[in-house]
Amino acid sequence: MILGIDVGGTHTDAVCIDRGKVIAGAKALTGPDLVQSIHEVIDALDIEYTDIRRTILSTTLSTNSIIEKTFEPTGMIVSAGPGIHPSNYFLTGDFHLVAGAIDHRGREYIPLKRDEILGAARELKAKGIRGVGIVSKFSVRNPVHEAGIFSLIEKDFEHVSSGHSLSGHLNFPRRIHTTYFNTAVMPVQRRFVHSVSRALNELGIRSQLLFLKADGGTYSESAADKCPVETILSGPAASMMGGLALCSDPGTTTLVMDIGGTTTDIGVLIGGVPILEPKGVSIGGSKTLVRGLKVVSVGAGGDSCVSLKGREIVVGPNRQGPPACLGGPSPTPMDALSVLGSFPKGDKDKACNAVKEIALALGRDIRDVSKEIVALMISNIKESAREFLDEVNRYPVYTIYEMLHPEFVEPKQIMAIGGPAALLQPYLEDAFRMKCIVPEHATVANALGAALARTTTQITLMADTQLGKLICPELGIEEDASSSLTMERLKSKGIDALKKHIASQGFSGHIEVSVLEEQTFNIVRGFSSAGKNFRLKLQTKPGILDEWSVR
Repeated sequence: MILGIDVGGTHTDAVCIDRGKVIAGAKALTGPDLVQSIHEVIDALDIEYTDIRRTILSTTLSTNSIIEKTFEPTGMIVSAGPGIHPSNYFLTGDFHLVAGAIDHRGREYIPLKRDEILGAARELKAKGIRGVGIVSKFSVRNPVHEAGIFSLIEKDFEHVSSGHSLSGHLNFPRRIHTTYFNTAVMPVQRRFVHSVSRALNELGIRSQLLFLKADGGTYSESAADKCPVETILSGPAASMMGGLALCSDPGTTTLVMDIGGTTTDIGVLIGGVPILEPKGVSIGGSKTLVRGLKVVSVGAGGDSCVSLKGREIVVGPNRQGPPACLGGPSPTPMDALSVLGSFPKGDKDKACNAVKEIALALGRDIRDVSKEIVALMISNIKESAREFLDEVNRYPVYTIYEMLHPEFVEPKQIMAIGGPAALLQPYLEDAFRMKCIVPEHATVANALGAALARTTTQITLMADTQLGKLICPELGIEEDASSSLTMERLKSKGIDALKKHIASQGFSGHIEVSVLEEQTFNIVRGFSSAGKNFRLKLQTKPGILDEWSVR
């Protein structure tokens, strides 16, 4: 059996899947103690846990920590060499620029200064900083400077990240941001991972524990400890993977809307698969190298606070609590639906009283006001969906297989998932003037998407036969490259290393590896070839586990 859990801002959802079928689903309110919320939703499933072999968790913890700036003070030690001054990309005053430089082929031309690095470390430690990120320009071509800095400071700090281990892509500013955020959320992520693992053991669940990443793939709890930044935006990724799992018509371009209590996540399926942010996702206004699905979140949900601004009704973007009909402090779209007879739960009188305050202030009928509240919520979603599609069509679009999709993206149908999806189906169809599907299991689609996501890893191999060097920054591989190296030999080596890495994370199923990029350049000196430069990018194919039987 597979257990999938999605910890959202309003609700924590869970599903249990056995032999490709959902056998149980549950929802619980997300409280301040996330582990307690996980406990509650698992209890609500009312299942036997002994046969669970795989548990996958999606959480907004890292995302919220970055956006709300609740992480601990974090330091950075950066070596760059000549060029654009990296201070343009520093996010706090605790960044230290030190001497040292590697060129674009991975050759050192300015050495590190040991005393300067130790001085920066002493200054950071004196300020009580416990985590430090390390970045050297062109470290993905040669991590010797990052490794050197790491060896000098690792014993002085609890949390240390090296940029080359997080991504094999070249982009110095994005690498700085990625390494900073990875280090910053390490303490909170590690506490959470260990707490969840302990809670599952207390319940008798001894299965493998995985976490959902921003790219819609999963990785192990040990990897989540080391690379927590990969979990940013895993909530929206769960939405898209849930949509992918429930999509029975992959040939139709589908606009996916996960309508929650606080926000609505909007994405699109092209040919039955989601699309990627090709360079990396942005978080807290900063661009990163974190590979992620392209999704937009809008502050419009079933529990969005409804208020008056002068004589104008405003829906969202904030949530003050549950709907008034369920004991909340203010009117919400769910209360409006209760007034209209669409939402049967809770106390309808409380809903009427909450909406009536707005109606009386405007001198209008309560039902008319309720209809406008729902219409405004849908209008907010529609406007965000339009802006999302406009952006998608302005730039090259890549699917999760990183295949370019050149055609204009124009959805022909909507898939609505999330708690209020069924209630809002007719309103969405009317506003968008297209078919809206609410699939089975729509209320727990996020947890379903997390449960069914494949384990994914992407690696980059670079070899320079003139320098005699082969490197894979993500896996820490550094070895000699023979002058007789060929792309086929490099590909075979990379595939073997990738499969071993996935197997080391506890994944025992079929591993399908795809080649995302392969390039070979001759190195010419004078009038003859002096060697070859190879670049190879591999990934384990993302998607839904083969055992799922929705189609």
